[in-house]
Amino acid sequence: ANMLYAAAGDNEYFRWEDPATGGNTNSTLTVNELGGQVSAVFTSPNVGNRVYFGTGEGTIVRVDDANTGADSTAKAGTLLLDLTEGYISSIEVQAGDEDHLLATLSNYGVESVFESTDGGSTWTNIEGNLPNMPVRWGIFNPSDPNEVLLATDLGVWSTTNLDGANTVWMPTNANLAN
Repeated sequence: ANMLYAAAGDNEYFRWEDPATGGNTNSTLTVNELGGQVSAVFTSPNVGNRVYFGTGEGTIVRVDDANTGADSTAKAGTLLLDLTEGYISSIEVQAGDEDHLLATLSNYGVESVFESTDGGSTWTNIEGNLPNMPVRWGIFNPSDPNEVLLATDLGVWSTTNLDGANTVWMPTNANLAN
C-alpha cells in the first residue's frame, strides 16, 4: 500500500501515507490493546493492510485495515500474544500462510523464540537449545518455511526443523563475525 508504519507514543502507531513521493500525509493512531510502546512492526505479505505490532511489554497485536482512520483515531486490534515480560524484537508471517507466525524477544532470562501455526491463537516456545541471549530478528526461509534464521547477540543461528521445545539451533556463522 506504499505506507510506512512505525512506533509513536504509548498505545500508538505512526502511519506515513505517502513516503514514496516524499509527501507529508501522516497520522498517529491509538490501539488500546497494545498496552505500551511499539517495538516491532510487520506488514502481512498475504493480507492487504494487515499490520502486526509488537511492544516492549511482550505483546503482539494484529490491526486489520491499518491504512484507515484519520489522525488520533482509535483503532481496534486483536491481541495475539501477551507474555507480560520481554521485548518483542521481531514478528514474521510466512508468505502464503497467514496462520504461520514467528516472534522473537530481545531479553536475557526469557524464552525468546515463539511460533504460531493458527494465526496467533496459540504459541509454542521453539527456543530449544539456544543459549540464553537476546534474539534481535527472525525470518522464515522463503523457499522452506521449516527453516528459520535468527540474528542474535552471538551471530546468526538457524534450524531446518521447527519442533517445539525440541528445536535444534545451530550457529550459522560461516565467514561471518559474531
